[in-house]
Amino acid sequence: MTDKNVVIAVTDVRVLRKALPNIVEWTNKLSGNVKATLLYVAEVHDMEAATPVLEDMRIKEAQLRELAEEFAQHGIEAKIKLKAGRLAREIVREARETGAFAILMSTDGRAGLSRVLAASVIEEVIKRAPCPVVVFKPKLLRFTDKIALTLSSRIKRLSASAALEQS
Repeated sequence: MTDKNVVIAVTDVRVLRKALPNIVEWTNKLSGNVKATLLYVAEVHDMEAATPVLEDMRIKEAQLRELAEEFAQHGIEAKIKLKAGRLAREIVREARETGAFAILMSTDGRAGLSRVLAASVIEEVIKRAPCPVVVFKPKLLRFTDKIALTLSSRIKRLSASAALEQS
């Protein structure tokens, strides 16, 4: 079996963690051994901005190590890589350097300016990528799901309370 290298662009650890089941399902459909690079890119446009970025990268490194362990639990070997630079450019560069089979990205369906910025990065990666780009949108709880979960937990508590009163 051949190895398939994938670059997983990490822009938001929380969103990627929610997309993990989708990513695992997708990689399980591939033939061969999947090796992932969890890539975080800190946007740096000038050296004056570098100091806060270095602090952020220490935090991201710890978060990526946790994510790599979660991927390993699903049988996906993952290494972490942190870079500073332009987001789309560094993602594409990493894909070229590793001979990536695919670039995986995730989005959470943001609104407003953050949506525009995320979409422009994804679009730029798609245009420049040397391989397919797969974008995952994790299933997030809808408002109605949250109401159902709240009602369900309240009903369980009431049932438990009633059972205690009867005994």
